[in-house]
Amino acid sequence: MEKIHVGGQAVIEGVMMRAPRAVAIAVRRSNGEIVVKSELAVPLSERFPIVKLPIIRGAVALFTSLIIGIKALNFSANEAMTEEEKDKEGVKDGGGELSSWAMAGTMTVAFGFGICLFFLFPLYLTKLMTPVIGDNNIVFNLVDGVIRVIVFLAYIWAISRMNDIQRVFQYHGAEHKSIFAFEAGVELTIENVRRFSRLHPRCGTSFLLIVMLVSIAVFSLIPKLWPFYLKAGSR
Repeated sequence: MEKIHVGGQAVIEGVMMRAPRAVAIAVRRSNGEIVVKSELAVPLSERFPIVKLPIIRGAVALFTSLIIGIKALNFSANEAMTEEEKDKEGVKDGGGELSSWAMAGTMTVAFGFGICLFFLFPLYLTKLMTPVIGDNNIVFNLVDGVIRVIVFLAYIWAISRMNDIQRVFQYHGAEHKSIFAFEAGVELTIENVRRFSRLHPRCGTSFLLIVMLVSIAVFSLIPKLWPFYLKAGSR
């Protein structure tokens, strides 16, 4: 039997796991009950061969992961509510799904915020520091990269102070353990899952940090004399 590699994401009071053709979410309700939602997810590459092409493949995978992640968080937020909170918010069990327009708006805001905070802001700060750091291209991009990493770590620390996000982070290790157990072919019970590490080599958060570090070397090839808009576009 072919080994299936799965991805995942911590959600509010639970874990989402994503296989090549299916997605499953398990969330603990306020009364202790664990509700599980699963659905098939046919890869776009099977319906549209063009999606398999380089660059397009990566962009589509990014958007697909973001959409699935937002839906999973929305589902978990609704399920984790107490009955009083649901009555107050007017949310029914299994309800509260985001519309297509709401999803598009959420993604637009998320991408816009991410680009401004993690790319344009560090680049702008580095540009302001030009009189101090000089005209060396490598130094300029090194400072830009270091600021970007600092901003990223500060952002992670800041959102971890929020109660809901802190709870999501607490389930991050559970997500890794669950994926390890699933890929090892053992039953997903508490006893079995506890045996596995909470650190996973395919962790998306770690991957983001690695990409930021690699980008320092890549962006060092961009001439410092380029105007700001070209540097921003290259990011």
